[in-house]
Amino acid sequence: MSRRKQIRSKQHFDAGLVLEKSGETTEAIKCYQKATTTNPSNSHAWNRLMVIFRKTRTKDDEVKLIRTAISEYRQSAETKKQDWIEENKQKADSSRELAKVLGMLEPTGLPKSDDGTIEKWQTRLYLLEYRIKNARKKKARTKKRSSKLSDKTKPKAKKPENPKQPKTKKA
Repeated sequence: MSRRKQIRSKQHFDAGLVLEKSGETTEAIKCYQKATTTNPSNSHAWNRLMVIFRKTRTKDDEVKLIRTAISEYRQSAETKKQDWIEENKQKADSSRELAKVLGMLEPTGLPKSDDGTIEKWQTRLYLLEYRIKNARKKKARTKKRSSKLSDKTKPKAKKPENPKQPKTKKA
């Protein structure tokens, strides 16, 4: 990725922070989205988008955003690795042999990367999906409450006398 794109992404991110602090979340979302479009590996912009979505949107929207962030971020990281390998072919070949001996290569032949960012996002995604799956239905709960309330507010009717029993006269 060119240095200009990284700078432009940082500028969009900074503008989004200012807008978010001033309370203009819709404009901040647009700035963060521009930052992630310009530079998909801008994890700070992705994180701020996730925070805003957590506060203002539905869980389903946040799940979609996290999935998009993970795929875009991974794709960007793979592209960066491939670009570095192309530029530094001789270094890549010699270091690949060492990495192979040390068991630091993935089956694809690329170096293993332990990216904490993606792990955090995957954890959040798992938790969100779990909460969505196990969430109680709000409508069902409100209907029960309203029926309980309506039962309490109704006047109680007198019990009808049993017609089979003879009526006794009171003295």
